[in-house]
Amino acid sequence: MSVPFEQEFELYHCGESLCSQKARVGMAEKDVAYKSRHIVLCDIGEACENLTPEYLAVNPKGSVPTLVHNGEPVYDAHRMVRYVDERHPDRGEKLWPADPKRQSEAEFWFSYGMLKDEKPLSTSFGTAIPVFTLPILATTLGRQPLESVEKNFARHPVQARAQLFIGLRKNGPQPPPGFFESAAKELCSGLLRLERTIAESRGPWALGDFSLVDVTMMACFHRLEDVRLDVILKEKSLPHLWGYWERLQNRPSYKTCVTVWHDAEAWRPAIEEVFGAIPSPLQPLVTATLTS
Repeated sequence: MSVPFEQEFELYHCGESLCSQKARVGMAEKDVAYKSRHIVLCDIGEACENLTPEYLAVNPKGSVPTLVHNGEPVYDAHRMVRYVDERHPDRGEKLWPADPKRQSEAEFWFSYGMLKDEKPLSTSFGTAIPVFTLPILATTLGRQPLESVEKNFARHPVQARAQLFIGLRKNGPQPPPGFFESAAKELCSGLLRLERTIAESRGPWALGDFSLVDVTMMACFHRLEDVRLDVILKEKSLPHLWGYWERLQNRPSYKTCVTVWHDAEAWRPAIEEVFGAIPSPLQPLVTATLTS
């Protein structure tokens, strides 16, 4: 499959998309230039650019991000970052470790930290964190007419995803019983695994040197901040994580690839509407799960 392109690397992405953040951070850490093609997601705005025929020709699933390299699309943020790292091993940071033991840990996070359509929500670290954004998505969708939401998502090639968003628009964030509990369990399991990994590597990054794992965590921890769950990183059972998060925020890529792309029209106002300045109401659940 080949698509039209103007530059060697072109990145289709959305500002507040967690996976888009991973892709932008990875490209910045590799010091690889790309043409930016910003896409408005239909769950955030009525423009619904990810379901246009033009974008579906680039990504048949209508998801972001998509990296196009000389006309060839690469899907999934983790695969994109690894793809660029393999093709430019001498540019920027080396994001895939050379040490076999650290490669094994990187492989674990490559899968466990990934958000994939074929992996149900709340069944891994990567699929647990988005569960906590459901109230925000319900708010952004609630600002759109129901008729528009139903019409837009009728075009979605992944109908399970379409029904999720239509349900959020109609009913708000009302998942099945135990859904948030499962997400909390996977989130805490991942944080404890990361805590052990940093302790064993002795830092300053997850595997010692900066890697794809840290690219993933920069976006994931930022999302925990969005949903007012970042306070969990200060728990006594996670003594390394708050300092680690501060170091991630101090990297130049955090500002240029994450905070600069904040959406002041839809996503940020929705966060304020849902949470204000208070912690998430799910914080006690997550804390209890972590310490159980």
